[in-house]
Amino acid sequence: MSYAQYLTPRPEVLSDDGVEGIIDLRNLGDRRHRKLESKPEAFLSLTYPTADIKRVVNRLNDRFAQRSSTPALFLFEGLKGSGKSHLLVLIYHLLKHSSDGGRWLSRHGLSLSSPTNAVVVAHKYTDHPLMRLWDFIFSEAGLSVRGRYEVYPDDRQVLEAVGDRHLVVILDELEQGIRMISDDALRRQNIAFLQMLSELGNRSPQVTIFAGIYDAGQEPGATLVRVPNVRVQFARSTPADKARVVLHRLFQNFLTFNPTAVAGTIDSLLNTWRRFVPTFDSEGFRSRMRECYPFQPELLTLILERVPQRGGFQNIRGSLGFLAHLVRATHESEDVITAGHATLRDLETAMRLQDLDPGGDLINRAKSNVEELARYPLSERIAAATMLYTLVGEGRTRGANREELIRHVILPGADINDFEQTLLAFRKYASHFHAAQDQFFFDMEENADAKVEFRSLTIDPDGSKSKALLRAIWTTEVFRETESTVVFAGAEDTKAALDTLRKDRLRVVLAPRLLAPDERHDLYHGLSVRNQVLLLEPRARDFNLEQNADLSKWAQRCLAAKELRDQAERAGDNARRDEYDRIGREDRRYITDAIRRAGLQYMRFEAFGASPAGDRVEPENLGNAITKEQVVDALSQQLFPAMVFQEHLAGRLEQVKSRLVRDVDKEYRETLTFPVPTSVQSVTRAIRELCRLGRIGLYHAGGNYSHVNPPLSESEVMDARLGDPVGTAPQLPQPPQPQPPPPPAELARLEVQPGGALTLNPGDTRRLTAVGYDDNGKALPSVNVAWRSSNPSIVSVSADGVLLADREGQAEITALAGEIISNSVGITVSVGPAEQISIPWKPSKGALRQEIAVRLAQAEGAKITSIRFQFFQTDQEVDLSSLPAGLRGGLSGPGTLTLDVTIAKRGKMTKGQVEQLCEQLPDFRSAQYSARLEIVRACPQE
Repeated sequence: MSYAQYLTPRPEVLSDDGVEGIIDLRNLGDRRHRKLESKPEAFLSLTYPTADIKRVVNRLNDRFAQRSSTPALFLFEGLKGSGKSHLLVLIYHLLKHSSDGGRWLSRHGLSLSSPTNAVVVAHKYTDHPLMRLWDFIFSEAGLSVRGRYEVYPDDRQVLEAVGDRHLVVILDELEQGIRMISDDALRRQNIAFLQMLSELGNRSPQVTIFAGIYDAGQEPGATLVRVPNVRVQFARSTPADKARVVLHRLFQNFLTFNPTAVAGTIDSLLNTWRRFVPTFDSEGFRSRMRECYPFQPELLTLILERVPQRGGFQNIRGSLGFLAHLVRATHESEDVITAGHATLRDLETAMRLQDLDPGGDLINRAKSNVEELARYPLSERIAAATMLYTLVGEGRTRGANREELIRHVILPGADINDFEQTLLAFRKYASHFHAAQDQFFFDMEENADAKVEFRSLTIDPDGSKSKALLRAIWTTEVFRETESTVVFAGAEDTKAALDTLRKDRLRVVLAPRLLAPDERHDLYHGLSVRNQVLLLEPRARDFNLEQNADLSKWAQRCLAAKELRDQAERAGDNARRDEYDRIGREDRRYITDAIRRAGLQYMRFEAFGASPAGDRVEPENLGNAITKEQVVDALSQQLFPAMVFQEHLAGRLEQVKSRLVRDVDKEYRETLTFPVPTSVQSVTRAIRELCRLGRIGLYHAGGNYSHVNPPLSESEVMDARLGDPVGTAPQLPQPPQPQPPPPPAELARLEVQPGGALTLNPGDTRRLTAVGYDDNGKALPSVNVAWRSSNPSIVSVSADGVLLADREGQAEITALAGEIISNSVGITVSVGPAEQISIPWKPSKGALRQEIAVRLAQAEGAKITSIRFQFFQTDQEVDLSSLPAGLRGGLSGPGTLTLDVTIAKRGKMTKGQVEQLCEQLPDFRSAQYSARLEIVRACPQE
């Protein structure tokens, strides 16, 4: 069923040529009668008597019948295409073809007493420019003016020439004609002639003028409106009138059409829209539907009111052609015509819409979006309605809201779920479809996020690229280690990947999900050096790196953003390149955040059986550890610290005796259920401590040791053999233990004479006083004097005689001359050595700091004058890129690092400052740290 059962489209509407929407006064002179304007009967049959037409006909009838003082000037004001020309042609035919005009007037209940002796002159200025309007009028009317005139005939000459006839002048494009007269005086003469002719018509019924103008505020309108006139302003036409003009022009039976015949169709539409828009005013909409059927009323509002405001379709003329095309496209299948039928994929529709989109750039982009989303069932209708609302609006009125789209897209039989799904697809995937403040519209500005989203749908059809990217992001950006890390991809493939990695370091397997017991068993079965393989699984039980829909989507978007970014860069579009870069970074951040939230746990084997049933695996929580460095630190400090290896070795001493340390170390690295050596010294450090405690002996070509930490390098320890403790443990040379300084001696009074001597320790402070004697040898009262040091870097002296010993050495202290001292008096100060504190090797800088704090607490009040740090690390495989540039220079990639570093600081320091220096030392995971401090114990001041 379609609306064509009730309303019959005119033949020209359905023809390939379409409707002739432009009415041109010039076509009245078509002698071959091919143009509509030259055929009175056809023209009149297509003319609907609007309120403006009825008013003009009635006022003209009054004038001709002389029943009232109707002005002689009829002024038609409106924009191009508003209906001025149609009304002027109508007046011409009513006056020139009275029989055809009479039938039309009778059919519409109108009457017009036309003068039988009317002389009608019609002229369109833009097609035939005139310099002297009066000459043209008299020539066309066949009137002869008697006498001479200097400018134009006066009113008496005009009346004499007209005689008993009735002169009717019809002028179109009057403003354009006057404006084309370049001579100012001549232009004013033409305007004055029109004014004279209009005023003459008001005095005599024999002259009537019809003029079409654009704007009464400009000449000649500004002059003519001062003359009494019948003024018609087409911009004030009612929407109902405009709709009837269009419907009558498109459907040949419109005047006899009874809207009650389609009441059921209208009700069905209203019920459908009310179901999905609860606030919809269906009763108010019902009367509008009856007036506009088969058009949805909002469509006619867009085309007949909002399009002219945008300067697009040239009002009724262009609008008529656009609506006629919609009728031709829908008359066989649709119950109603909506904006959703103005599909952008139809060439003629797109060409007509280009009146509103010069160049068609926006339309072409929207068409591209429609083609990309063609698989969605309502994509064409949503795009068509949105585009029309976009082109006719601006600012806040630009675009359509959801309710408007429903009324243009959802017709009986349509599925609201299809609508919602398609609208969502446009918002997600259409690169030029935007949403703002509940308005949907197309825009030239690209929605980069939507373009990435759409490209992601096709960039990775089998998901392999996304999975590879997720693995790469996990290892490089989250775990931050690629040289010795693989992501689990089946037991056999993972073992093959592990076998390609170096086996003298920890190797890591990142499981993308919680593995099944048989997968864990198959992974470790037959694996070489398997206790150096860390199996890390997600702590979140529902996490699955390769099956998580969000992760897969983000990965696909990353791939799409990268591809689009490269395309933009090749095109030199830096703004779009940066936008795609931003989107890619955001999606990568979503991936890394999701992986971090999942966490990690270490799967520790307590037993490994012949089958998965015999395995006993305990998941160990690693806290917030997410990078390899954090994981290794957590394992070495929480699960496998040095004490664990000591206890484990102590429990199996009889099994390791007579074996090389190298073999024992290898055993720990290969036996799955043993503690995991997390560093190259995990085993040797425990053996050294057991040797120092006298639990075991070390036998080496360089000596046999027990009860001491053997003075062997790491490689030498590896070549040593384990055995019972040595009977007489060799004693290693120990640094001399500093003796506490003797209590400071009381300074005797120094006689005021040179050659005195005093010994201090670094850091001691003493106050010197000078003593003088009189001639009788009697001591004078002690006085404070100023002193000067010959070497302030060893001993500094304050102005009031306080000495501070800074470092070892001697300095001459000389008293400056004073009132009671006749000559300079000096004393030699010798500064003795400071006390030393040695801190043995510690496995980390944190352990070193703790030991220093304990030792300094035992020397309360002492001043630290210098500290010397040492740390070393044996050959360690590292990624050189992870090292500071100052250490590695320009080197990168895998390499071997061996450290032996000494750092010293001098100056007076407190205990807290020394501990802070420890924290600021470089951090090397497998290094050993030691320190040597120099302190002085303060002497009491005198």
